[in-house]
Amino acid sequence: MTRRGDGSTSSYALEQLKEKTRKMLELASSAGTPIVVTAHRNADPDAFASAYVVREILRRHGYDARLVLPEGLSQASKRVVQAILGKEPGDVEDEAPDESAMAVVVDTASPEQLGDLANFALNVMLVVIDHHSSNKLVERAALAIHDPSARATSELVYLMAVHVLGVELGREHLELLLSGIVYDTRHFILSSARTLRVSAEMLEAGASLERVLQALQSPPMELPERIARIKGAKRMHAVRAGDYIVAFTHVGAYESSVARAILDLGADMVIIVSERGSETRVVGRAKRGVVEKLGIQLGRDIMEPLGRSLGGGGGGHAQAAGASVRASLERTLSEAVRLVENILRSRGLQPEPIT
Repeated sequence: MTRRGDGSTSSYALEQLKEKTRKMLELASSAGTPIVVTAHRNADPDAFASAYVVREILRRHGYDARLVLPEGLSQASKRVVQAILGKEPGDVEDEAPDESAMAVVVDTASPEQLGDLANFALNVMLVVIDHHSSNKLVERAALAIHDPSARATSELVYLMAVHVLGVELGREHLELLLSGIVYDTRHFILSSARTLRVSAEMLEAGASLERVLQALQSPPMELPERIARIKGAKRMHAVRAGDYIVAFTHVGAYESSVARAILDLGADMVIIVSERGSETRVVGRAKRGVVEKLGIQLGRDIMEPLGRSLGGGGGGHAQAAGASVRASLERTLSEAVRLVENILRSRGLQPEPIT
């Protein structure tokens, strides 16, 4: 079971976090209806773990909280659910309530990332818990627990549960939150000192890092994903700007996997576009060097303006971000190329196609 921690750890349970966590419980008390806890579409391990434990926090305090996820879980989250919770992915969600006056949205930077739940969330009492550097939902929220210094939303949720509310989390909850941190920090590469202290506390309280790493381990790549990677490479348009290479392509699925593959090929930044029904999605990934040396943040500088210009929304981190827009694949890809090349020119670089 989790202990509160001594003075060496309590220093990073900020007073502001304490005040806002208690405010969340006050809002839950006033809601008077079941509370919907949700996260972004295709919830990754950080989003799922955060939502799952927030639901647990609310239930421990006597509230009827329901976990409802738009478009379910990512493949990594499904593996985590099976390995850590011992459940099938379809068994972790609750039945949506007939009526609700409150939504707690975790690890989500824009309304578009909520899919079909966006309209509901924006028309009830909204609480946002997030760590992204920019967040469009914050300005619409009755309460925002928003800390961009956190490396994962799971880090914030752990602090809320243990250091603010004194909730005793069992091993499964600790390992879920640890999986969220490991996933979002790329196996601790992007960690801060606080992230490492929080993770160490989880291990001291009984979480198994070995079990978490095994849960997150990717299975052998299946044929459809391998084909998507090859298609992404074949369709790729790449430009060189000084010492940097930026690639653009489009696929029908496995966008994140294709992005990783193209970065491994040698690109410093990659933009992947895909059509999903009536909308077009954009995934961006970048290496740390291009982000730090050129001062480019994918969420702020590319995905947000792309969303504004094409009738959608976007956001995310400096090195990983996404957008959902209401434009054709061709127009979205063209606009992404134009936007990125203009940014490169503003840094004194001249992008030239690689042929």
